[in-house]
Amino acid sequence: METKDLTIHACEQVLRFSSVSHWNDLTEERKVQIGFNMGVLSLGLGLNKQDGYTAMSNAREGLTSVQDLHNHVRQIVATHNVAISEANITRPF
Repeated sequence: METKDLTIHACEQVLRFSSVSHWNDLTEERKVQIGFNMGVLSLGLGLNKQDGYTAMSNAREGLTSVQDLHNHVRQIVATHNVAISEANITRPF
């Protein structure tokens, strides 16, 4: 998998896992996966700490909703013209 492919996959996974209503709706495994993928997404797209880590941390701590994180990542994906697959985002986990 190329770096570009890994970044696309990370974007899809963060969007997929942030489709839940509440942070605690995620299993511990999924929480680890969303954190890892947010890191890959941030590095791959060259995001600053606020757009990457802090956005996820705020959702984790309940300062913002998981839906806010989802919308934030959607905006990042659109801004960076990342070609994501909606089928990969909407598939069950």
